[in-house]
Amino acid sequence: MARGRRPSICYVVPGLDLVPGSAATRHTLGLARALAANAEVTVAFRRVAGPVAQAPVDIVELEPNGRDAGDTAPSPRALGRFIEERCATYGTVLEGSWPLVGKVTAWCAQRGIPAVPIIERRPQAPWLEPLEPGRSWLALGASGRHLRSAPVVIAGSDELKTTIIRRWRVNPERIVVTGAAVDRVRFVPRDQAEARRRLGWSPDHRILLVGGVLDRARDLGPVIEAIQRVGDPNLRLHVLGQGERRAALERLAGPAGTVTFHGRVGDDLLPAFIAAADLCVSIEDPDGSLSDTASEAAFIVPECLVSGRPVVVASDGDRSHPLVRHLVSGFLIEHDLLAWIRFLQRDCPSRNTLRIMGQAATATPVEGIDELAATYLESIDRARRAIRAATPAR
Repeated sequence: MARGRRPSICYVVPGLDLVPGSAATRHTLGLARALAANAEVTVAFRRVAGPVAQAPVDIVELEPNGRDAGDTAPSPRALGRFIEERCATYGTVLEGSWPLVGKVTAWCAQRGIPAVPIIERRPQAPWLEPLEPGRSWLALGASGRHLRSAPVVIAGSDELKTTIIRRWRVNPERIVVTGAAVDRVRFVPRDQAEARRRLGWSPDHRILLVGGVLDRARDLGPVIEAIQRVGDPNLRLHVLGQGERRAALERLAGPAGTVTFHGRVGDDLLPAFIAAADLCVSIEDPDGSLSDTASEAAFIVPECLVSGRPVVVASDGDRSHPLVRHLVSGFLIEHDLLAWIRFLQRDCPSRNTLRIMGQAATATPVEGIDELAATYLESIDRARRAIRAATPAR
């Protein structure tokens, strides 16, 4: 990328592959595009799994010929080589969430490069024996040392900030909290009838839309079986996304036509799928984070809410959610067969009531991606000032 007077930023996401049609990729590139309004931006993914629409940012791979697809990070050699060869050419580095969060920031600091670590979720460290369920990442003492030295740390929620302070003893004044953010140009309330005509869906069906990763952590088996048992001829489930469990779930759904699997859909078509639905479904991973942006999920809860669609959040753990208000903008239920049958038969209201709940959902406090980018730019400026202050005058 030709670099002029504008500042340059490298957004390194070592724990993320570029997967077209995934919420994580859409969020990362959306933020990069917003940052590109004020800087030259490069995004360094672990791997690039497919093409994306042309964007005003550079896209590079940290490990083009990577190891097993289940790896949570590139090899230290590949990442170190990228830091040595490329990062010195950028004015600032943003380090996205990954199991060894803080390491890239520390490497950059050793070279006098301003860097900001971002913790949007609880990174998993499968090679460690968890000290507590879902919190094995907190055992990584090296991350604590790195983060305590960083002039600014971005946390994706107040809960994460509290945990970072308690477990890693990071100075609270150095932590900047951000919230959920979506592209409010792409995700807006749209006409349901028009969306259904576009997709060829019946105007009379009561439609649920789910867009999680089709894996064992977010098993769709209970909701698929419940839909079959309820026996409502107008009830339909549309499933977006891919995963290791898709074939098994398709066999469970059978040929009746009440459940349709679409695979991944493009970002341009996704808003129509959300608009066509009456209710969106989120299966929460009890060992995961509050957000699905780390996964290959087709969409995330905030995208549905700002699009004017209520969300039913099903979880095996605590029945709470930072954005969904029970019986106002959605529902919070247990994720098991009986709970789903009870919800679909008794607790799920009429389509008209769901439409009213969708209107309430649009009032959910969700930042636009441009607002998030502005917060990131302010944090970058803090990191630059700290590096300048620490550099001895010559």
